[in-house]
Amino acid sequence: MLQPVFEKINLNQKGGNLSEQIKVEVKTDVRADGVRGILSVSPWVTTNDAEVSTAKIAYGGKIIFYVSYVDDSGNIRKCECGSEFAGVIKSDAVDGACRAYVTATVEKCDGDTSGAYLSVSAIVNVRAEITACSTVSALVGGDGIIVKNEELNCTSGLGARQGVYPIEEEFELNYPVEEVLFHRADGIITAVQSGVGCIIVDGEVLLSLVLLQKGDKNDIIRENRSLPYRMEIECEEAMPNMQAVARVKEKSFKTDIAVDEDSGKSVVTASATLSFIGEAFNESNLSVAQDAFSTETEVELVKEEHSYYKPCEIRGYSAVIKGRAQTAELDVGTALLAVGGEKAIVISSNCTDQGICVTGVISAVAYFRNGDGKVFSRKLEVPFENVLDGSFDCLEHTEICVKAEKATAKIVTLTEVEVETQAFFTVYPVEKRCYKTVKEIKSLGAKVKPDHAISVYIAQEGEDLWSLSKRLSVCPDGVVQLNSDLQFPLTGKERIVIYRKGNN
Repeated sequence: MLQPVFEKINLNQKGGNLSEQIKVEVKTDVRADGVRGILSVSPWVTTNDAEVSTAKIAYGGKIIFYVSYVDDSGNIRKCECGSEFAGVIKSDAVDGACRAYVTATVEKCDGDTSGAYLSVSAIVNVRAEITACSTVSALVGGDGIIVKNEELNCTSGLGARQGVYPIEEEFELNYPVEEVLFHRADGIITAVQSGVGCIIVDGEVLLSLVLLQKGDKNDIIRENRSLPYRMEIECEEAMPNMQAVARVKEKSFKTDIAVDEDSGKSVVTASATLSFIGEAFNESNLSVAQDAFSTETEVELVKEEHSYYKPCEIRGYSAVIKGRAQTAELDVGTALLAVGGEKAIVISSNCTDQGICVTGVISAVAYFRNGDGKVFSRKLEVPFENVLDGSFDCLEHTEICVKAEKATAKIVTLTEVEVETQAFFTVYPVEKRCYKTVKEIKSLGAKVKPDHAISVYIAQEGEDLWSLSKRLSVCPDGVVQLNSDLQFPLTGKERIVIYRKGNN
């Protein structure tokens, strides 16, 4: 009697990415008629945990704008404003079993003085990365059935784990600070590994501040700090032999500055909170049937093709990007004070013989002072192309995150500014694997057997033991016992003897 045995297999799936754009507008309490010119509008955006249900992902977050401007008296000022936002991404590809990791980036940001009060607006791109675990059924054996097994390496996630990492750094500056025009904390990941009961994430927090120095000159100074961290995300089932991945985003950031009027020095205290989500992946080997037949029953196999995604080792990569940005003509005697608000946008990433070629654009805001002592700003853009040097495999479905920091610049000509910045690439390689399983075996009735006790068959050229056994409807062990001199693959000249017990 035919009694097949099936097993359930959990597979890590990659559901793709969904995104939508929203517009956020906020009014400040600064009267527009008191603004001579806007120097920069620098946004900081973060998202909350998403809620996933059938056909939709509900998200929320907040955005804060740091606006520096010149008032009607020629003084440099700064104001902050912000707003919460929420929305829903709809897609039939989403169900309640999916997970969504939602991030937000600001595509465009502007200030406006056409109304009664200074206002700012931004186009925010909200992106949801979808992952899921699917369960499939696979034939592995059973009674009355002979199977051709193959070892299948399966990757299944242990489930997403979250953690929060607070950072506080205090450092001294040898000059007095009037105002913080812009500040930012970027968390980058350099390595992820699975430990005993935890996921270990190594990286850095990149602090950048654009500061207005106290004094008559209105000097604008850029300060950078790099703070290493090691975060351990609790995951009880994790073991060191497992692969792990993690993501980081900034949940909060603030700076406080105390100025000692006697010494003329300033103490900066920067506080940030990083939010992590990580997952460890277990790999297991399972012997599943790639083919099957019965010696007693005619059967039909129903096969199904599956794909799953195996996360590979996360890699960090650092590069210096240098290029010339075109700008509106500057006056003779103009000095460049500082650069801030760096942003990297990836346009394309392609596999080459040398590695992954990444193209994109670095943008930043440069602060200038002309010969009359007036401070103004210009947006600078530099295209880049970098090949990540092949220290890792160039795999399909690889995702790349790029952050730009520590920009410096110098005036080359009155219409060209040379920009140099540090770019940090985080590469998330994912390998796609495909295979087929037998998900169903149908009985078509009893086989018609030859009525001879001994039969001799002519071999077919190129046959292996499995294809021969299946054609003759005989157990492979029985073929070998009676034909011990056979060498596979067959040449087609052999004669195969089959003895069937019970036949007269």
